[in-house]
Amino acid sequence: MDFTNVPQEIITQLEKELYLEDEQANVRVKRTSLGWIKIYIVTRCFERLSLEERENKIDDLLAPIDFNLGQYPVSGYQLLTPEEADEQGPESIQLPLPLWSDLLMAPEPDQVADLLDEEISPRPLVVTFYSFKGGVGRSTALGLVSGILARRNRRVVMVDLDLEAPGISILFKPDMDRSNSEQYGVVDYLHQRFLTPDQDIPSLENCIAGINLRSRGELFLVPAGEYDENYIHRLADLDRGTLQLFYKREVNPVSQLIEDIKAKINPDIILIDARPGFNDTSAIALFDLADTAILCFSPTDQSFEGLKWVVRGILKQRQYRGKPDLRFLLTPMPSVAPDQLQISIDRVENWIEENWGIPQGTTVSELYDKVYYNPSLITLSSLVNDVPDSLITAYLPIAEKIDASLPDITQKPIQPSLDRKAILNQLQFQAPRAQDIEASEIPNIFQKTEDFPNFLNQKTWLIRGAKGSGKSLLFRFFVEQPDEAKQLAESDVDLRDVCFIPGHGEQRLEGPILGSIDIRSYEHQVGENSWQNFWLNYALLQLCHAKPEFRSLPDFDKELGTLSAEQNPSHESIVSWLVQRAKSPQAASKAGDQLRAINRWLQEHHQRVWLLYDELDVGFGHAEADYNRRRQALNALLAWWLEDGSALGKIVPKIFLREDIWEQLNFTNKGHYTTAKTLPLRWDEADLWRLVLRQILKSSEAFRDWLGNQFGVTVERLNRIELEQLRKSLYPLWGERMGKGKKAYTYNWIRTRIEDSQENRFPRSLILLLEEAVKKEKEISTEYSAEVIVRPKALIDAFPYVSEQRVDEVRNEYPELAESLNQLAEERSPIDATRLGELWKLNNDQLTSRIRDMIDAGIFTKRTRPQDPPPGVYAVAELYLYGLKMVRKGQR
Repeated sequence: MDFTNVPQEIITQLEKELYLEDEQANVRVKRTSLGWIKIYIVTRCFERLSLEERENKIDDLLAPIDFNLGQYPVSGYQLLTPEEADEQGPESIQLPLPLWSDLLMAPEPDQVADLLDEEISPRPLVVTFYSFKGGVGRSTALGLVSGILARRNRRVVMVDLDLEAPGISILFKPDMDRSNSEQYGVVDYLHQRFLTPDQDIPSLENCIAGINLRSRGELFLVPAGEYDENYIHRLADLDRGTLQLFYKREVNPVSQLIEDIKAKINPDIILIDARPGFNDTSAIALFDLADTAILCFSPTDQSFEGLKWVVRGILKQRQYRGKPDLRFLLTPMPSVAPDQLQISIDRVENWIEENWGIPQGTTVSELYDKVYYNPSLITLSSLVNDVPDSLITAYLPIAEKIDASLPDITQKPIQPSLDRKAILNQLQFQAPRAQDIEASEIPNIFQKTEDFPNFLNQKTWLIRGAKGSGKSLLFRFFVEQPDEAKQLAESDVDLRDVCFIPGHGEQRLEGPILGSIDIRSYEHQVGENSWQNFWLNYALLQLCHAKPEFRSLPDFDKELGTLSAEQNPSHESIVSWLVQRAKSPQAASKAGDQLRAINRWLQEHHQRVWLLYDELDVGFGHAEADYNRRRQALNALLAWWLEDGSALGKIVPKIFLREDIWEQLNFTNKGHYTTAKTLPLRWDEADLWRLVLRQILKSSEAFRDWLGNQFGVTVERLNRIELEQLRKSLYPLWGERMGKGKKAYTYNWIRTRIEDSQENRFPRSLILLLEEAVKKEKEISTEYSAEVIVRPKALIDAFPYVSEQRVDEVRNEYPELAESLNQLAEERSPIDATRLGELWKLNNDQLTSRIRDMIDAGIFTKRTRPQDPPPGVYAVAELYLYGLKMVRKGQR
């Protein structure tokens, strides 16, 4: 017999025969994960028949297909009358015991249980810490997390279910309250109730100990028990048969222990330390007791192989009971080079996506936390008292995830209620592109970031960043609103003697700014090796146009004076002059002499000039030949300033350049653009929240007054407010968490969705998200908390629009990638190189180059290790997923 088709053959044969006697007969056959089958039959044909007679009847009916109930692969069956089925209840296959073999062998349930409502916070929340292997710091993690939660005024009970090798029982021995002379624990509690189930011996009070804390909070421990010979004998009695018997009794000692803790301690959280590996006590801790499981592991092949079955068991139990939820803790992570670390992280994320899946509205990075090896653990004398800040910081994200799942227990101070309706009507988030903002509005929109003082440094020449990171707005602020820029900078540096002049930028700026057609024309006339002459003379023209005093300097030719004096000279005349200068044998020497003359004039008059270059990514065109021209031109610009421009102490370049373009350049001494000369422009979290608050304070009078009264937040104080206060100040806007039971804090949810695969964060995407969320909020008719302006649903519903807008921006920034981006629609992320080659009809070097472009643009991140065989696997940043109309692999 072909065992692959056995279930369907059985159903077909039995239905054909049973329907002759009972048209209402119900036949179901379920296959378990290991290939066994369980048979469930309900029919009136079984009335007045014994079990043996029923078995014989079914065997006779199955004889034509050469099968019977005692044959492989049957692992169990139920033969019931309709009345017996009703008495048994709606479950056709009874709930499996929460033990490894029983659960994995169980068939899929006919009806999947509803997952626990995340909006309803269970109290107490039961969290099991589990590891497939020992030695990964599971007990240490539980202990440190318990202390953090207790200091947050949570009442916490720890239960040591690692009965074979107790961990937290030993770790907390120095801090245990010794006032109770009895030294009982979990083993004593369970063993005695196995022997005398009707007696409360030993009581919970004799099995639980308080933990002495030097700070506020309440922390308790139910240890495994007192180590002696009797402990070993009692433990031996608690074998698999005993545990199975527990679940057949009316009162289960394991459940009774948890219920006693709830009744007598009334905790907020119960933290269970489970035994590593596949043993029955760990199965009970994971499958029966836990609302949430924390899987602790180091990313090794052995861990992945074992945890695969752990996750399968949890997924099966969720189908039956709707829990537990699952989070992952990578511990201990070694301190390795960033590229090696990323390889490990990519592997972990792939594994989580394939084995656990990604809940809707969640990113894979929100499902795990990392804890690096910390040598101070070796000398730690207590997990809850005098713990170094570095350890508290390391384990804080795990504690926050647990804490976020609990209801608030502290009474919030009474505050004046927000006028939600008035604020919604007043709020105006503006996210125009830098080039679309009116010059007069720039000071109102511009947000001073943590990088701003570094930008002001005279030695900072190169400002690198992704498109959309604020480079152009910074350029426009200084070029078009110089007085306001100097005023903003005055707390860091005195710029009153500086004149800001565009070296290149958008053509709408007044003056001799060239476009891509003009630059092509120049190269066509002088060849591809005259870019240094171009930049020297182009700079001269900008300087003389902005500062009439330079035109009258000795030895300055008449043509330069005449051309620079015109308010908007024709592009043809500019190109002709540049070509003429470039063809002169003394072109470079003459231009260099004139720049040095300007520098001397500035020195004599105690003045300085900043020459700012923007639009260097788009000012050359978008064809392949244009990109080659751009590389040659920018190589020459940066090389000249490095080699000869350093002598011009009073003329300082500020060159704004897209990060991926910088990576493509290759010129002599490129490495000399060291940290001192280069500013990578990135938005820290605090910068983002200051930007949001600035727009709130500028647009909503009601919100401005409320924030000022409650938090002391004003425009004037904004740049001095620390991160934690900034986060709290925004709780009235978007709430503390993404719903009552969600594991993500709102600020984390937002921050991770406005960054690309290179961890560049985009302020415009942030403001677009809020602009769209406010619109969505106004469209929702149901009432929401009076304490929050924009509910999580509005943010979630607004995000796809933000993703679409960001994808459109990328298409404009990288027109050469537009078609490749369009072809990703309906695909799954991560996606492998073979599939990309099929979609794009590229192979070998062309495919490698295109994938590299996607990584440089912040769209892809590589998910495979260098030693892994091809094809390579690439994940798409969450920011682009919706806009590309892709789906996340493992999304459920």
